[in-house]
Amino acid sequence: MAEIRKLETDEIIQLSKIWTIVYNQRKDYSKEENQKIDPLGHPANWAWGVFEGKKLIAGMYEVDYLMRFDGNSVKMSGISGVGTLPEARKGGHIRRIFENLLPQAYENGVIFSNLTPFNHDFYRKFGYETACIRKNISISTGDLSDIKSCGQFTHILPGDDTTELAEVHSAYIKNINHGIHRDYWPDNRAWKIFTREDSCATGTFIYLWKDENQKARSYIKYQDVTEDGDHNMSVSELAFTCKKGLYGILGITSCLSAQYSNFKWQMPSFIDSFDLISDAWSIEHNYKPREMTRVVNVKTALELMRRPYAECEYVIEVNDTSLPVNNGKYLVQTGPDGSRVSVTTKNADIFCDILTLSQLITGYRTLENTMLSRQEGLEVHSNIDTLARVFTERPQHVTEYF
Repeated sequence: MAEIRKLETDEIIQLSKIWTIVYNQRKDYSKEENQKIDPLGHPANWAWGVFEGKKLIAGMYEVDYLMRFDGNSVKMSGISGVGTLPEARKGGHIRRIFENLLPQAYENGVIFSNLTPFNHDFYRKFGYETACIRKNISISTGDLSDIKSCGQFTHILPGDDTTELAEVHSAYIKNINHGIHRDYWPDNRAWKIFTREDSCATGTFIYLWKDENQKARSYIKYQDVTEDGDHNMSVSELAFTCKKGLYGILGITSCLSAQYSNFKWQMPSFIDSFDLISDAWSIEHNYKPREMTRVVNVKTALELMRRPYAECEYVIEVNDTSLPVNNGKYLVQTGPDGSRVSVTTKNADIFCDILTLSQLITGYRTLENTMLSRQEGLEVHSNIDTLARVFTERPQHVTEYF
């Protein structure tokens, strides 16, 4: 019988070796310098594994995050590094990890769990649903010439002070659902990871932008990526405090147009890419349904979610096959002092499976939009005007990569 448990420190190397197989990586573990524990410095007790004897055959990380949700900071479980050895696949090992992981996350006060899927249907089995769409855009750097360079750009290097980066980031995620705090981990670890790459060695650059009053308002992190002989400015992160900060940091493209042919960015969906240049025909873009989410604690999420200005009341019935503690009917009563959620036997105004509810609660889509879905996890019985005011679209951006 396979054993499912958290990993010990000396077992992390086994999980790393599984990744080299699962993700087609290459690493020489015979050399002493490569016997390091997780390169991101994650503690071993964040890792789950399935063991046959002493051999790890499947595993994943459950990373401890603090994320933004409708103006609140809540615990989030980030799933990453999921993998099973080829000879052990089709054995339900990942399912068995989730069967242990999700109830424990609930008991530990986790409200949401997020991940980046290799296949969306695979993770729907565990209650996860699409939560964040990014727009992949490509713009010729010459077409961005209308955005003039101004203010001051500072090149951030490994070991530099990250205080101003952190201030910009905190302001950026304040009202964005799924935005992840980087001051949550101890010893400034998240920012050390973010700024660890040497520009000369990796072609990765971070620039902080300050306005004419020396106020830090934005930053950008990008890589030099070569495609078909062209050097492209590929943006992995761009954060800003206001409109001035957004266009201030984009002004760096006018300084780099001789170096890079195209500006590429996986931008959040709440920004209109057509605002960036005068001729919208010049933008190449496509949508990428990157991240998925699931509500871990339905009652608490309903209590914390954004509420209408006027008082209202509704009953929602929830079905969560992977986490039955969430099942049941909830009476939600909102007012100026917050929301009150209680278990009820009243008739439900709306029925949701956990997939649909996770999208509605986080504001990924409106109730009206969800009613057009081909998925069958939603039934609206009554009180639709109130429900339409409750379940509205809000800005989404998962600010970390899993």
